[in-house]
Amino acid sequence: MPGFVPIAVLETELSEPLHGVSPAYDAVGLRYVGARVLVRLHSHTIGVIDIEFENGGVSGAAYAAAIWERLGEQINAHLREDGIAELSGLDEAGVPADVEPHCLERRRAVLRDPPRVTVLVATRDRPGMVARALESIDALDYPRSRFEIVLVDASEPDETQELVRARFPGVNYLRVRSGGYCVTRNRGIAAATGSVIAFTDHDVVVDRHWLIEHLATLQAFPDAAFTTGMRLPLELKTQAQLWFEEISGFVDRCEPRVFGLRRREPGSLLPWATGRVGIGANMAWRAHILAEVGGFDAALDKTSGEDLALFFDALCAGYEIAYTPSAVVYHQHRRTHEELLAQIRIHSVGLGAHLTRCVVTRPKQIPDFLRRVRQGLLFGWGLWSARDNRTSADFPADLTRTGRYAVLLGPYAYFKGVRASKRLRETQGIARRLEAR
Repeated sequence: MPGFVPIAVLETELSEPLHGVSPAYDAVGLRYVGARVLVRLHSHTIGVIDIEFENGGVSGAAYAAAIWERLGEQINAHLREDGIAELSGLDEAGVPADVEPHCLERRRAVLRDPPRVTVLVATRDRPGMVARALESIDALDYPRSRFEIVLVDASEPDETQELVRARFPGVNYLRVRSGGYCVTRNRGIAAATGSVIAFTDHDVVVDRHWLIEHLATLQAFPDAAFTTGMRLPLELKTQAQLWFEEISGFVDRCEPRVFGLRRREPGSLLPWATGRVGIGANMAWRAHILAEVGGFDAALDKTSGEDLALFFDALCAGYEIAYTPSAVVYHQHRRTHEELLAQIRIHSVGLGAHLTRCVVTRPKQIPDFLRRVRQGLLFGWGLWSARDNRTSADFPADLTRTGRYAVLLGPYAYFKGVRASKRLRETQGIARRLEAR
């Protein structure tokens, strides 16, 4: 976008010295005007802050002062839980500790008897992104012998298959000839051998602590069916990427949470609205519970509402969902206005399809829905009204209009998906009968 100056995406570990930040340039020479910084202590997420670069950058002392001003309370809360003395301020030395932090014991407890895990990635026609995602998964801080990578590919060309064979021979590669995310993910679930199935996508880079944090959270919350984590942008180099952050950013959720129908806060829209629960590209399920709730509904295969529906099903079955901000993924946001518009359209259609499915499959829940949302089936407009309050003055009106009105296409998309899923099941049934002969 003309006139837009990119924002760097950085990480800072407070247990190490803070050296400050100097202005930098991206690959095409655009100068970063500031940075969005993931602040960690003992490798756990404390918070996310935005800083602006002056002409000479930000010194270590000024950097420490900015972090303390915005996150001092959270830093001391973490230190209290670790049994370490609180601070009255933060300087360039960071937060050194003479004792082993208690927070790391959660990870050590998992590693004493590490469960077998399946990391499941679904993709279609994105070999470059797949390579980057698989590289990050290979670098996970978890015993490689205790997790498998299952890649389900719906691509027409063979480029992704050839890439995996050449560079990632340890990946269990599966090919599906048709279908969207529901079909591909369900194919991967059927092939998974882990007691936990962790999901991510080809347009994501996972943090090295991503998997161990999900597992430690599942261990800490035995009633949770699955865990979700924080999504940060991989880059903020275009205006469209910044606009996407405004309407879907997760950086305001930096404290662990547990969601469930018995834990609903006043005004909560659970189980109908689960946008604040997390995203499907960053979650880890207990495999037996995932099988119990039936996996992804193929009727939502082409709508992007499959994650919302799966969250809904788990909550209605009485399960809880645990959110851990230390399980971090970095998502490749769409770079252009046109790409963002298309993404908002499909996500809004998915929301409408999900709500239609809720009403059709669980009609007894409708009174609860109407009690919680005054305008009931017009929830899509309410969602976007809430988002409007977080957007900047230059947020494009066409993005807002698309987000509101594409919800109306959801019912048609859902019933079309129901018919398609029935045809798919019939085709698969015929294929199985032919194989049996």
